[in-house]
Amino acid sequence: MKRPWEPASNHVFPAARPALRGAMLALLAAFLFTWLNVVIRFSDDYLTIWHMVFGRSLFAVVFLFALSKTTGVCITGRQRKTLLLIGLAGTAGIFFLTTALLRIPLFQALILFYTYPAVAALVSPRLTGDTASPRVWACIGLAFTGTVLTLWSGGHGSIVPEAGHLFGLGASVCVGILMTLVRRVSDVNNPLTPIFYVSATALVVSLIPMLQSGVGFAVPLPGLGWLFAIGLFAVSAHIATNRALGYIASSKVGSISMLEVFFSGVAGYFLFAESLGWSTLAGGMLIVIAGWGLVHDRG
Repeated sequence: MKRPWEPASNHVFPAARPALRGAMLALLAAFLFTWLNVVIRFSDDYLTIWHMVFGRSLFAVVFLFALSKTTGVCITGRQRKTLLLIGLAGTAGIFFLTTALLRIPLFQALILFYTYPAVAALVSPRLTGDTASPRVWACIGLAFTGTVLTLWSGGHGSIVPEAGHLFGLGASVCVGILMTLVRRVSDVNNPLTPIFYVSATALVVSLIPMLQSGVGFAVPLPGLGWLFAIGLFAVSAHIATNRALGYIASSKVGSISMLEVFFSGVAGYFLFAESLGWSTLAGGMLIVIAGWGLVHDRG
């Protein structure tokens, strides 16, 4: 019997094979996440980070709640203590990544963020009991080398990171923990439940400073448009990812998702005149290779 959250018959690609549908949806998700990054950068003149996270989270909570009512899917889930930890880790990851996107080039922020498979591999033995194979440790070493190269300043010969780099790495740590915790509860919850907990937690956390006079709810009219765009792209990207997981393996979805790094690099170059140095490109290549190896590990 088909579960309510599993993909229904597809009317967009009726003749396509499931594998092709999944690949196209994963590619769409990477493209949507890229535009989310671009919109966040453009909205910086009109919104604080609290507004960005609040708008994104409110959009997601309302959408998921409405979806649960129309489909009958329970999004409150089981093992709620773990789900609460997922919400906290995901909320911290959203704040850290958003801050990194605003402070350093898009390509660098995304490259550092995509070290999260290495973080997940490091913490999973303690949280899920998984063991790391020699291949996993080799990939972790490769990701570490790529991180050092990404942080390297060609003009100064230093790996001292800027604040934006630290936020990018912080986002990676949080999402690595998040993914490991999601695996612990995946057998008893549908894929929408962790997204709901992350969105609800981020909504509450971002609401607190907005109640203060220094931030407030008032935003200029263009800011409302950017808020809507942030929420729309974020929710659409997550839906595309979950739909893709219904057709192809998570390792394949993870591999295709890494195209977000390439798309964001291109967007940063053409829209924000962000240059890419040799160390950033080399480090990015190593991190992507390491991430690809980790998401395809069967050990």
